[in-house]
Amino acid sequence: MWNRARLLKINIKSKKTKIVIPVPLFIFYQLLDCTMDLLAIIAFFTPSINIKIRSSKYNLKEILKTVYKILESLKEVKYCKPFDFVDIKTKEDIVKISLK
Repeated sequence: MWNRARLLKINIKSKKTKIVIPVPLFIFYQLLDCTMDLLAIIAFFTPSINIKIRSSKYNLKEILKTVYKILESLKEVKYCKPFDFVDIKTKEDIVKISLK
């Protein structure tokens, strides 16, 4: 059972703007789960499709395996104490992704 109070919080702060995006962890999990289902259907009908991301090409089955690993790790993350995934600070900008 998901604890609906867990949030994946994205903070972006620069000179002129401040963006805070709180995403409940169970919604993020469900979004990835649905995406994986759609990718599996696409992979069934087009098994040799390659997707180009920036300058690299990835097989759709590799992407499915990666999304599955992320889903499995999210099942474990929900039991962890709050922590930061990303915490980048410069003189002017701050980017922080944390689990609360």
